[in-house]
Amino acid sequence: MLMLYAAVIDDAEDIKKFEKIYYEYREQMFFVANKILRDSYEAEDAVQNALLGIARSIRTLPDDDACLVRAYTLTAAKNAALNMLPEKQRRDKMLHIDTVDEHNASYDESAFDRIAASEDVEMLSRAMSRMPDIYRDVLLLHCVCGLKVGQTADILGRKKTTVDKQLGRARKLLVRFCAEDGVVFEHGKNKAGV
Repeated sequence: MLMLYAAVIDDAEDIKKFEKIYYEYREQMFFVANKILRDSYEAEDAVQNALLGIARSIRTLPDDDACLVRAYTLTAAKNAALNMLPEKQRRDKMLHIDTVDEHNASYDESAFDRIAASEDVEMLSRAMSRMPDIYRDVLLLHCVCGLKVGQTADILGRKKTTVDKQLGRARKLLVRFCAEDGVVFEHGKNKAGV
């Protein structure tokens, strides 16, 4: 692994300096990154990114100030982890949405059909505005614009199977968001009896 970093460094003395940093602070860097990301694989990636940055700027680090070098390396690990955090949170949120209770008893296709057929545009807009873009886009193109799944996939640059799954999840989210807003559709009628 060190050879990858050494390829970035030109000078033999700088390679030795980097090796010392690598062996002395790598575990501490991992601890810092893992504390932020709470995922050992992600933390390992953050440490690798930080070490690559350190390798690129190895000449700027002093040889004689261990306290400064330690602070620099741990800060690099912290910043690398913080840079990865929004993407991780987005993926975790998508994972949570992807696992929307597949066996949710309150969801059925006819509930979605009744909601989609309703003329309560304001309610539909509110519910759709709460959806992540990936689901809202699929739902708009397929249900509102009337595109087929394949056409929707082509426009969005996604696989047809992906769009099909996202469409199913979008429908479930729409039903859930409408229910959370107090709009319950039962066998052809909403709560107002329409």
